Amino acid sequence: MPPVEFPAIGTRYAPNGEHNLTKRALFLISDTGGGHRSAANAITAALDEIEAPARFEHRIDDVAAHCAFPLTQLGLGYSMALRYAPPVYGALYYATNGRRRYRALVRFCEPLYRERLRDLFLAYQPDVIVSVHPLLNHAALRARADAHLEHVPVVTVITDLGKVHESWLVTGADAVVVPAREVYQRALSRGVPSARLRMLGHPIHPKFDDVVGTKDELRAHLGLPSGTPIVMLMAGGEGGGKLLSTTLALARARLPVELVVVCGRNEHMRQKLEELSLALPTRLHVLGFTHKIPEYFRAVDLLVTKAGPGSLAEANAAQLPVVVYDYVPGQERGNVDFVRQHDLGLVALHGAAEVVAAVRSLIRAPERLAVIRRNQEAVAPRRSSRRIAALIAQIANTATIPGQDDEPQHALRQVAGV
Repeated sequence: MPPVEFPAIGTRYAPNGEHNLTKRALFLISDTGGGHRSAANAITAALDEIEAPARFEHRIDDVAAHCAFPLTQLGLGYSMALRYAPPVYGALYYATNGRRRYRALVRFCEPLYRERLRDLFLAYQPDVIVSVHPLLNHAALRARADAHLEHVPVVTVITDLGKVHESWLVTGADAVVVPAREVYQRALSRGVPSARLRMLGHPIHPKFDDVVGTKDELRAHLGLPSGTPIVMLMAGGEGGGKLLSTTLALARARLPVELVVVCGRNEHMRQKLEELSLALPTRLHVLGFTHKIPEYFRAVDLLVTKAGPGSLAEANAAQLPVVVYDYVPGQERGNVDFVRQHDLGLVALHGAAEVVAAVRSLIRAPERLAVIRRNQEAVAPRRSSRRIAALIAQIANTATIPGQDDEPQHALRQVAGV
């Protein structure tokens, strides 16, 4: 299939006057949960490795900062809804998940962002715009037209799995990156041209590709015992939800394991678990926010997690079987289905007792864990962020979207370590 071409994209020289070109990539996110920023950070880390024919500077922008009320409170409203009324959030998700219903939402929101987002584009003058949030795809296209920057390509990076929300599937984007075949088929069914679709995996940080060392070596480095099954628990960057009750149930079940609990930025929970750990029969390793997740994922035996797409993709890359104990209604339902359909672990959504039973069954069945790891290897994103960054670089550098069978190999060769 031939490449898709669009009008020439502007370039700029490096500030020091050298002949190396500098390109600007603008990433649009909303801090509704940590997954969208994590995906953008993963891609920008890969962009930083590219040095030729142009280096990249980039900006990750929380678009709510450029909106009028009430969109300025989107992040807070999301957090409050998930903490106190998850079914209400789920009902809103499904209520807007249709073409006509989503268009009505867009018509309501447009006056709240159009001028300010247009001004952001004009001020930053990007060479490529990357949307990593479902509600920003249409917004990016509208603001690009308002700024008369139609020559600047818009790339959508879908970070959800399964039957994704209608807002992800905007047919006007110049390129749409999807994480899995189910999403690819969904996009086709909703009118996204196949020439613009690329199945490159969920963007996980390049560090997950670069972990070295055996499991025993990694455990020694992390202060974990060898020869003992280790179960890790997570609940996203904020460390909330059912993490505390699930941890306590597992710690009191007297399973022959040790637990690693990642509390993220939830300092109150970290302190509380450290206090409680002294009286629990199971040893706990309690962590706050850490940059060593790639090493931990290679060192432990099982991950107990909510169904965040980033955590699941990272677990697949590390071939770390999962037990899913919670999900965001609507938004993460497809991720739960993805785990079931591909047999990537067990789903235990009906309380801590079910989670304990699932963990007990898996740690007693090494042959079952081996099957799950093989399934994870089959669906794992490989070099996903580097491949996405290479695609973005080729689009920005050549003003073309490569054909389906034309991997941006030249750009990939510019990525360190590939």
